[in-house]
Amino acid sequence: MDPRQENSGGGGQPSAPGPHGTIVPIGDEWADGVKPAVVSSRSRRLRWGIAGAVVLCVALVTAAGIFVLSGAAGAKSLTASVAPKDAVAFLEVRTDLPGDQQTNLADFMSHFPGFEDRAQFGNAMDNLLNKLTGEVSPDLQYTSAFKPWMEGEVSIAVMNTGAFDPGTGYAPPSSVAIFALKDRAAAQTWIAGELARVRAAMASQAYAGTTLYTIGTGADQGAYALTDQDLLLGTVAGVEAALDTKTNGSLADNANYQAAMNSLSGDSLARFYLDPRTVVADQLDASGAILGAIAGALGSPGTSPGATPAISTASLPAWVAGSIRAESNQMVMNLAMPRQTGAGSGNHPSTLASVLPGTTVGVVEIHSIGALLAAPLAKLAGQSRTADGISLQGVQAALTLLGGTDWIGDGVAAVTREGSTYGGGIVIEATDASTASSKMALLNTYAALAGSSLHVTSRDEAYKGVNITVFSIPDSGSGKPVEIAVAAVGDLLVAGYTDSFVKAVVDTTPGTSLASQADYSAVMAAAGSSNEGSAYVDVPALEDQIGQAIMPSSPSMWKLDYKPYFDHVGGVGYAVIDGNTVILRFVVTAK
Repeated sequence: MDPRQENSGGGGQPSAPGPHGTIVPIGDEWADGVKPAVVSSRSRRLRWGIAGAVVLCVALVTAAGIFVLSGAAGAKSLTASVAPKDAVAFLEVRTDLPGDQQTNLADFMSHFPGFEDRAQFGNAMDNLLNKLTGEVSPDLQYTSAFKPWMEGEVSIAVMNTGAFDPGTGYAPPSSVAIFALKDRAAAQTWIAGELARVRAAMASQAYAGTTLYTIGTGADQGAYALTDQDLLLGTVAGVEAALDTKTNGSLADNANYQAAMNSLSGDSLARFYLDPRTVVADQLDASGAILGAIAGALGSPGTSPGATPAISTASLPAWVAGSIRAESNQMVMNLAMPRQTGAGSGNHPSTLASVLPGTTVGVVEIHSIGALLAAPLAKLAGQSRTADGISLQGVQAALTLLGGTDWIGDGVAAVTREGSTYGGGIVIEATDASTASSKMALLNTYAALAGSSLHVTSRDEAYKGVNITVFSIPDSGSGKPVEIAVAAVGDLLVAGYTDSFVKAVVDTTPGTSLASQADYSAVMAAAGSSNEGSAYVDVPALEDQIGQAIMPSSPSMWKLDYKPYFDHVGGVGYAVIDGNTVILRFVVTAK
């Protein structure tokens, strides 16, 4: 049930509506107090398109904008009880900042220009949202167009991903945007003002106890309706489905949605739900229909129009849920889904961050690699080679030469920076030092056997009691050979670009390691230090390179408009937490 009182009496209903609705010219009689406006040809370009698209853009851009700049499942959704029960995707954005989100977001945003004064946080947020909605249309300001009548929650429900019919062509997705209302009359005035700019006939009809307004024709047709609790905007089918939830049930009654929301903890700025099985099935059906239509048009024998690819969706999770949450000095996005089959590799803290040099600026770590590879490789054993299995079989062959996978523990790939010089490599944990040494000897043997045919040469270096083998590989592009160094360092196999990375690992102590760096520790603590895999990027060390990459032709714009914000971003990372519900937690810290 909707947590608000159910009362959807319709206002402004047309007199004696016909079976297909009443055509109402835009003018004085369609909405009290609203006069038609004379607009330029540019403004006349289906303002309804803006009225509908605004809702989608406001929700999506607000969520993205807050995230970039800026257990109990938290505050109950005000709009899930209006979303159709069979919605395959649902995005909910909270501009009212429920629970602890007002305080936490103010803490986070206080690190950035324009938000330093905590007393002015509300005004600063309004200005940010005005800029975001103004990007959709200059005359759409959040504080004047939305805030006066919004309860503080806006959501988008998508019922399907579209379909293709050989006779009628592509049908767009059925969707509806839902604004929770605190002032129905003000919402009526706003939407009437938007639609008064359109020089077109509009139809209205009584539907489910209120008035359903439609405009346009064909695939471009849109609709809206008002109840005492909600403003609904979207496709005709989408708005009708939302109004039908009183009798057909809503997304809030959907068992998968309930399980998805229960997997999320705390209040949030935004939440989303996805039914991946239905989404993929819809896309397969559409693809099959398109392929069937093409085959039929070409007269291909043996192909029936509408045939769908024989792909099962059973291996996909029943649901995926996510949230964006402010947690004082960091923003956190949680992505959750049920574990599909078997047991995962389990969670444990990193053992390799303490052997990586403190100059590491980017790292990806995977735990229990041998255990993760065992199942797919066992399944592959005995199968004939196929086009989609070649790469995995190649891995299997290489690992067989090295004695299988049982000896492989955790592994990392790292990027380092010393001044303006970048390096990096990989570190793999073996069962023990003896195993690491024996695997290193095997690598050297295989490299020597292949060296003559591949023109690879090698040399050995001694460094602080560690033997480093450096392979020189010809590079026809630059004319200079590429050097890859490998070594067994205790129970670790280390490989790097040139010998610098290997030597840096040898030199690393607990006090100079990546694990001892405050920013890395803060990111991993927020993401989940005990995990089955993680990643980390030191944004401050790379922000100028990021700016050059994303704005190569506008360095001044980067420095003036973006760098002042990036200067206050700390580390970014994620962790995958194993369990009956698998959690991927992505973290952005502020400084």
